[in-house]
Amino acid sequence: MNFHFDWEKYYAKTPLEKIPWYYTQADYFIKLLNSGKLGTGKALDLGCGVGAKSIILAKKGFKVTGIDISPTAICYARKNAKKEKVGVRFIAADTSDISFLKDEKFDFVLDWANLHGIPKSKRKKYIKQIIQHTQRGSKILLRCFSRYRVKEELGFLSPVGLIYLFSKEDIKNLFGKHFKFLETNRSKPRNHPGKWFDEYLMERL
Repeated sequence: MNFHFDWEKYYAKTPLEKIPWYYTQADYFIKLLNSGKLGTGKALDLGCGVGAKSIILAKKGFKVTGIDISPTAICYARKNAKKEKVGVRFIAADTSDISFLKDEKFDFVLDWANLHGIPKSKRKKYIKQIIQHTQRGSKILLRCFSRYRVKEELGFLSPVGLIYLFSKEDIKNLFGKHFKFLETNRSKPRNHPGKWFDEYLMERL
């Protein structure tokens, strides 16, 4: 069965104020940002959507590149950044192939609920490219849906497509050779009763 979700169609037909993650649920992200634990410098926001967190990073002094598969989402993001009077480079592209960034390196990578929408067939390439575009000491903050207290082994079908679930062991298997874990956090999604997010702050080795 094909669970491919048409993100462009979703953004094109959904008013900005009705997009669930427009009013971003990002308490842990904000806490880490304000603490200084995310560092400074160049930031890459993978699956940036309408740009809410990219803009927050830019306001904190990061030089930000935000990437999302939907041109409509990127259009919203650019308008939001202009409204907030910050400069962010927004690019419409599939985050599972960011080879167009060439040799560019980033000090901080944000994957806030992007990985859990990427199928297994594309996952190794996605992680490999994150590794290629970071360097020793770079930080990554990852949020994904957790296997904690759920019956589904692989994932669940949400209004925006198939969502995959990850245990801490899964994340270690994907990132552990190149990143060390600094902090973990668990939070409850507003719109998915009975589900949990796990959040990981990691540093490039």
